[in-house]
Amino acid sequence: MKIGIVGIGLIGGSIVKRLAKRNFDIYINDRDLQVQKVALYENNVKILTSYDDLDVLIIALPPYAATDFIKENAAKLDNVLITDVCGVKQCLAELCTDKKLKYFGMHPMAGREVGGYSSSLECLFDGANLVVSSEIIPAEMREIISALGFGNIVLSTPEKHDKIIAYTSQLCHIASNAFAQSNTIFDAKGFTGGSFEDLTRVGKLDPLLWLQLFNCNRENLIYEIETYTNKLNEYKVALEKYDDIKLIQLMENGLKYINKCKS
Repeated sequence: MKIGIVGIGLIGGSIVKRLAKRNFDIYINDRDLQVQKVALYENNVKILTSYDDLDVLIIALPPYAATDFIKENAAKLDNVLITDVCGVKQCLAELCTDKKLKYFGMHPMAGREVGGYSSSLECLFDGANLVVSSEIIPAEMREIISALGFGNIVLSTPEKHDKIIAYTSQLCHIASNAFAQSNTIFDAKGFTGGSFEDLTRVGKLDPLLWLQLFNCNRENLIYEIETYTNKLNEYKVALEKYDDIKLIQLMENGLKYINKCKS
């Protein structure tokens, strides 16, 4: 199978490193020529110069760059199955439908706090969840997904993906980043434990990347922020009123949701 990969940062680079050691014919392209040079040296791959004979094109770019790439190259991609690893799906699915292109979106639930090709790992996806924005997985994608080592495959739609990911990922990053913006943090050395580390970890985000993810999923994210802030305000009011019964009810209700999710 002939696979093209555009963008070889953390996710794209990890895909390259894994697939290059399988029986695939891999072609890569990255605007950072030095990174591309290193990837060519380290892996059994070639430079991507044409899309004509590709079976699959994997776009491993941020949302804005991914949509720009598709718009600029749509006329050359009509015979290629396009997939991507963006954290949003509806905008890309709608664009490909508009351009009459074959599209299959996938979102690896894997990553690191550090980005770039130098941080990519051949084993990054081993056992990880993979959400695909389709109820049918094409044969060529099954082969690629299997080779990458994913554990659980979740079937979805672009609309459902973006609605849920606003809650399970994007809201978490906003909540974590906002939580860190208290002056108390400067006196917190020695007072922190696992709960603090867990809550602040995902707040260490790339603002330019997450701006794109937030903007492309604005309505879903606004809904989740409003739901969360309304619930936080219930805790605040209960504390202001010394309402122990309400506080216990809120905490017990949260436990019910958490246990139901895990069951």
